[in-house]
This record gives sequence, structure tokens and C-alpha cells, in this order.
Amino acid sequence: MFTFEEIKTLDAESFLKELNAPFTQGDIYSRWQNKRTVRRFVIKKGEEMVAYFQAVKFPLVQNKSYYYIPYGPVAKSYSPDLLKFIKESLNLLLDETVVYVRLDFSPSISDSESLKFLSQNFYKVPARLSHGSYFQPRQEWFLNIEKTLAVLLSEMHQKTRYHVRLAERKGVTTKIINANFQEYFSDFYRLMKVTAERGKFALHEEEYYKNVFDNLDRHNDGRSFLSIAYLGEEMLAIDLVIVFGDIANYVFGGSSNEHRNLVPTYLAQWAAIIQSKTLGCCEYNFGAVSMGKTSDWSGITDYKVKFGGHLVEHSDYYDLIKKPFWYFVYSVRKLLK
Repeated sequence: MFTFEEIKTLDAESFLKELNAPFTQGDIYSRWQNKRTVRRFVIKKGEEMVAYFQAVKFPLVQNKSYYYIPYGPVAKSYSPDLLKFIKESLNLLLDETVVYVRLDFSPSISDSESLKFLSQNFYKVPARLSHGSYFQPRQEWFLNIEKTLAVLLSEMHQKTRYHVRLAERKGVTTKIINANFQEYFSDFYRLMKVTAERGKFALHEEEYYKNVFDNLDRHNDGRSFLSIAYLGEEMLAIDLVIVFGDIANYVFGGSSNEHRNLVPTYLAQWAAIIQSKTLGCCEYNFGAVSMGKTSDWSGITDYKVKFGGHLVEHSDYYDLIKKPFWYFVYSVRKLLK
């Protein structure tokens, strides 16, 4: 028999790391949420923890809201009985403002009985309604870094390997920073804005990134880090890597419009991979890609894939709808945008 408990402090970190769960269910991610409500829940069978999730509350129009469980719930394994219990337990999130709860199961559910339960009890979100800066990507690119550096280099695309060596030959240097993150924030955000303008994508508000850096200074265990590429004293590229369990996650990156012919982003990325390997990580997560699709992500996808590695596909989104009318209004508004 399952039991359900809301917890105020994160008592599930070892459970998450044992399962190599995404860091978006960890304490570090909850601290990034600034003024948003974050609630955490543990599901046990007897004394054994079998599932966990943290849900983040986001605003909608007309004083409505929704909860999103980024890459969660996290479970050792799924079954119709567990999914039924999760559905019943989610009622604790459903105050009068909540229109829906979005689930993002980790690992992805594949057995036929559980999928059947999902289709009968949750709404599978179509792609046209699933885009948003706060929703996690469906596809990510991972690189196994347990191999030697020589093997990792040899398995890269030849142009990527050439770019890494070119940057080194042309005098680009790298630095790894794992403390005093705030000292680098202004340069980080400046390069993020340059990159967003060049790539025509939107950023979070500046306060969000400030909060990330502030929390890294206050709570970093010394493993998460910045990888920075310089030409002399000029910063050309900066990457933020969050280490959670055995996985190093490339989360944010920015680069200058100057000296792009020196391809500093490749050397910064390679330095981050080396640092992650030094820290004992098994996988390096390059983050979002868009495989098999023509999109604005094709350039960044090509950049990541040519470092070598493999595709990881995440669960479809499933919504538990509390207020059908407002969900319809939200959906129409999303389509119009």
C-alpha cells in the first residue's frame, strides 16, 4: 500500500542521485525558482521510497496558475497502481487557482498497461501546446565521458576536433570557476544577451539568472562550475555546467560576436568535458536538441551532436486538468501566440 507525504526539506537527494534523475527534481533547481511556490512530495511503499516529485507553480492569465513537475515524478518503476495513486495525490496541489498540473515522467513510461492508464486518465499534450521557456526539452544529447580523452577526441566529428585544436593554436585559453560565481555574472549575462540576439531566442528575466548565480555561491558543493574561454583578457565564451549525481549538465552558454573565427565555444565546451571527467562524472548532458526536424535549433543541434554521443528522449507531457474551461482558454491563447 502506498503512502504520500509532503516534505519541506529535500530528503530525497540520495534517492534521486541513485536513479540518475535530472537535476530539475533536485534541491539546486528548486532554489532557482526565486519567488515561485515549490512543493515536494514523497511516495513510499511500506518504508521504501518508490517515487518523488517537486512541483513548481507558474502564473496564468486571470489570476489562474498551473503546476509543472519538470522531468518528474521520478520513480524506480511505474505501474498502473502507482500512477493511480499519483493522480489521487495530486489533489493536494489543486487549489482554486490551479487550471492543470503538467507531468513529465522520469524515466519515460513504456509498458503498455501504464501507457493505457495514462491515456485514459491524463491528457497527452500535443506538440503545439508544449512549447515554452519553462518546459524542459523532449530531446537531449548525452556523451559518455568514461572513455579516455584521446578516445573522446577521436570519436568527435573531424571538424569539431579541428575546431578544438584551432582555438588552442590561435591562443584561446580556458579557465574553470567553481566559486565566487557572482564576480562573473555581468560578463555572463552580457554574452547571453549577445547570443540570444544572434540566435533570435528569448531569455529568462535577468533576475532569474542572478538568482542562479547567487544560489551557486551559497550552496554549491564545489562540483558545478563555469567554463570560460579567453583571448588574452577578453572573455569570448562562457558555459555554466551543473553537476548532479554522475551527470554534468550544460545548462546555459553565451559567446561574443568578436573573434568567432577562433571558435572559442568549442574549446570552452571541451574544457567543460575535461572538468566533468575529472569530477568523476559518467555522462555529459549537452541539453536540448531537435533531431529529425527542421527548426531554429538545427545549428545548435549540429554543434552538440558533432562532439559525439547519443540521443536521450524524454516522456511526452501529460496534463491533469482541473478546470476544463480555463484550460481551453489557455490552449487557444497559446495557439494564437
